[in-house]
Amino acid sequence: MECNSRAAGAKPTSMDSVLQPVTCSVIIPTRERPGPLRVTLDSLSQQTEQGFEVIVVVDGEDPQSRSLANSYKATFPLRWIFFPEHKGQATARNTGAGSAESEILIFLDDDTRPVPDWIHHHLKHHRANISRSALGVLGKVADLHANPPRSHTEQYLRESRNPVLAHFEGCLKNQSLEFGKVAAFGLNTSIPRKLFFDVGGFDPKLSSLDEDTDFGARLYDYGARFTFEPEALVHHHETKDPVAQHYAILRAAGKLDVYRRREKKQCNGRLQLLAQMHCGSPLRKLAHRTAWHAPWLFQLAGSLAHKATDASGSKRCFRLWYRATAAEYWQGLRAAGETVNSLRDLYPSRTPILMLHSVSAPTELHLKSLYISPERFTRFMEWLKSAGYASALPVDWDKRPANNRRVILTFDDAYDDFMTNAFPVLERLGFTATVFVVVDRIGKTNDWDEARGFKSRRLLSLDQIRELHRHGVHFGSHTLTHPWLTGAADHDLEREVRDSKLKLEDLLGAEVSSFAYPWGVADMRVRSAVARAGYKVAMTTQEGLNWSEDPLALKRTNVAEVDTLPEFVFKLATGRDLRQMTKAFLVRKGLYRAPEHAGQGGHRGGRDSDESTSEGPAGVVIPPAPGPGQ
Repeated sequence: MECNSRAAGAKPTSMDSVLQPVTCSVIIPTRERPGPLRVTLDSLSQQTEQGFEVIVVVDGEDPQSRSLANSYKATFPLRWIFFPEHKGQATARNTGAGSAESEILIFLDDDTRPVPDWIHHHLKHHRANISRSALGVLGKVADLHANPPRSHTEQYLRESRNPVLAHFEGCLKNQSLEFGKVAAFGLNTSIPRKLFFDVGGFDPKLSSLDEDTDFGARLYDYGARFTFEPEALVHHHETKDPVAQHYAILRAAGKLDVYRRREKKQCNGRLQLLAQMHCGSPLRKLAHRTAWHAPWLFQLAGSLAHKATDASGSKRCFRLWYRATAAEYWQGLRAAGETVNSLRDLYPSRTPILMLHSVSAPTELHLKSLYISPERFTRFMEWLKSAGYASALPVDWDKRPANNRRVILTFDDAYDDFMTNAFPVLERLGFTATVFVVVDRIGKTNDWDEARGFKSRRLLSLDQIRELHRHGVHFGSHTLTHPWLTGAADHDLEREVRDSKLKLEDLLGAEVSSFAYPWGVADMRVRSAVARAGYKVAMTTQEGLNWSEDPLALKRTNVAEVDTLPEFVFKLATGRDLRQMTKAFLVRKGLYRAPEHAGQGGHRGGRDSDESTSEGPAGVVIPPAPGPGQ
């Protein structure tokens, strides 16, 4: 590896470079593209921010890049690092980061043109980050195409990128937990140098694809905060053939996806395609298995759909072609030596997580969707036992079960009737459970509900909690006081999440690894606090089964007095509420109109759990009028 420096046409020594303070280091990996690279460097000379350095990492020796390095006269400190052979963009970026002289790194590509105040808009967030929290800034990328589309297929592929970018930016703006599925951190991003290396930098094994999504996923798991800055705009000059690129990505992606899933247990983005073979709906599983065993059929259908798209401009034919190209993905996996059974091992569990609250007869109609009577609870638990179900803990949600039928039982708020009405039944049947405790309200009452006019309920005392813990009941944190975390100030959020864990561990003398979000509401900031506190799993109230999920945003299914035994069985199989699914379908078809105030005070179930709920900006269900807590 060779390194040299160049600034304003001069050749400063390494000591000169050290003595000159820099505000940030712009890192540009490049490979055999000296023309676009020159345009990128020229655009950096127009930056309003001063004092930055640029590090160009040439990934594989080529005469044109060498010539540009020798002749380019920069108006800013510029260093060139040459690899004698191609090592991949991840290694190039890591090398640039390692040689950076600033504490802030900004990543740029060699075919981009940033706006004049691009660096300023990145740095303003880092300068405002007085607490020095783990922060990553993502700017906006706008594609510029060198030529008009040559076919309808190419046109539609270009257009298909727009909603993807819009969704990505929307998740960042709204701090939605959905960002965990699309997290990426590469082009037009900035990050403190220390955080970059604490997380491990870009993975060199991902030399040609996905190094940005992998790094984004690891930053997200680490608990870093992400900020979207639309004014930090970069124009990306796209010259690649999108159709050829689409096929190339699919053929290469499978092997990398398996690596990211098997070795890193990641769950974001395209990894959900990997799971469709075994975890999708019956029709999707059939389609993907057919693509695996009879790729020629999909290739033939794709070829015909491709031709029909270009001939007619039909978007329906385009969608058919797009879906048919999944065969290329599966063929890449087969070529890498994977089998249907080896892929099944990547997603071993779809264990349902059930959410319960008070095990007592509901005295008011609106509590029937939250509480469950001891008789109904006993009937459901006895059915589980007779059907061959075993219980598990939340931290084991993704483990391969010894028994194919497994369920995770969770109880929110730690009502004292758990001791008298739930635990004897669970102990008799050999089931374990996890109870989420509001730590500063142990032995007191549910004052978060009392403040909203609901009936006061006693909570488990410390002696009861310790006795239950000795008998195998596990406990998780439900914060200190059951607040609305998304509205809490940063210091209050940290205290509610971190201190509740520490206090409960001191009381129990054991690790507390699980957390339940009060009201089921969380966003990226709240999730980051949970990650930093050291929890292994965290529960939302979104319905569904967990097979490729963020462990700090696990889905649960509410079980209450309103459920019949067939509905309970349906929830176990699907993670969904059949009654609410039917209502949602009728609402979409205009055949049913939900009452404006129906269900107020009901539970905070999943997306389809109550017609009175709505999905808030954080991508979670937010009730219009909170009722008894969770």
